[in-house]
Amino acid sequence: MRRKRAFTLVELLVVIAIIALLISILLPSLSRARELSKRLVCGSNTKSLGTSSKIYANDNQERWMIPGFKQAAINTPGIQYTDGDNGLVGNDNRTQQSTKETSTAPNAGSTRVSVTRSFWMLVRSGEVTVNQFICPSSGDVMDETENVDFYYDFLSYVNISYGYQVPFGPRDTQPREGMDNRQVVAGDKGPWYVQGGDPNWSTGAAGLVTANDSPKAWRTFNSPNHGGSSNGEGQNLLFADGHSSFMPMPAVGIDHDNVFTLMADTWTPQLYNLLHGDVPLRGPNGWPYPGMQAFNSTNTGYSSTDSLIYP
Repeated sequence: MRRKRAFTLVELLVVIAIIALLISILLPSLSRARELSKRLVCGSNTKSLGTSSKIYANDNQERWMIPGFKQAAINTPGIQYTDGDNGLVGNDNRTQQSTKETSTAPNAGSTRVSVTRSFWMLVRSGEVTVNQFICPSSGDVMDETENVDFYYDFLSYVNISYGYQVPFGPRDTQPREGMDNRQVVAGDKGPWYVQGGDPNWSTGAAGLVTANDSPKAWRTFNSPNHGGSSNGEGQNLLFADGHSSFMPMPAVGIDHDNVFTLMADTWTPQLYNLLHGDVPLRGPNGWPYPGMQAFNSTNTGYSSTDSLIYP
């Protein structure tokens, strides 16, 4: 009877080594494929937010979501939205609706309002679910609030992965239908609350990061959602016409300004003021709105083309 030849130990080890080598080669590709898949889901979430925002605007005089706030406080004393517990102003009072002043109560109105209250308006109206505010690459977790009609904001910074054009400024800077289609209105949340402090623009090839530098030079200043803090590969951004695109750097506004910073109040040297604006946490007067003091005192005092996405 013919005997079957078995594998020798050496042959078995060779097979195992080959399998291990193949796994080591394929794993990075599989990991990259998973990230790209998550990025697509994130882009779909951003797109759906744009669709829901346009539906909301159709029912609200062409205005995108803007919670009530004290209009008279735009300049003095200012609208405070860039600090507070968990990064969202008003979390301790998330059951309290923000309000605006009235003719009979000119001194009333909210001056401590969170940007994320705008998104919660979509949740309350039933346009979107809280799950759609989570980017699968971010590590954020879904807000588990059950009775959404009882609240006016998200529970915590980690319960939302997206930022919104700061609506607490002059009417021309507020999100609305009729904006230039190149205007960035929402997208992956920016890097500043995670990192804190003032920006350090020394990572560019020429000493300052410019629009001509490689995407790698911009990683510190991208959203942390896709790659982590200080290592972001880019961000999904929502434009005024409702489309969403993944951009490798945040300098993509109408004027190719950095959508995560406030336009600086001086204009020299050229272009750097658009790219290297003020961090929202450290902006003029501490509580900025888009374009605040962008043209100093010689013009209108703000620019309606400035995109300021926060948080």
